[in-house]
Amino acid sequence: MNAEQMRERVFAYSIALPDDIGAQRWEQVRDGKLWRGWVSTVYEHPVGTCEYGRYFDTRAEAVENARIFVEQCKAMHAKTAGAKAKS
Repeated sequence: MNAEQMRERVFAYSIALPDDIGAQRWEQVRDGKLWRGWVSTVYEHPVGTCEYGRYFDTRAEAVENARIFVEQCKAMHAKTAGAKAKS
């Protein structure tokens, strides 16, 4: 993915509406055992943050992480849009 595609993706996530933010059930093998939990989603696609990851034990944690992800995208978009306007 090139820089322009990344900016477009960040912008798309930055305008996500509350109804676009959610969580989906997720199953994964961890240490040879099946783990069942939740994955953060935006537009029904798994997303994650550097601070918290993307997989959670509860739906509420996963949704909150997806909300944080969208806020981080808003901040990144504002920063890059501001830098682009200055140049």
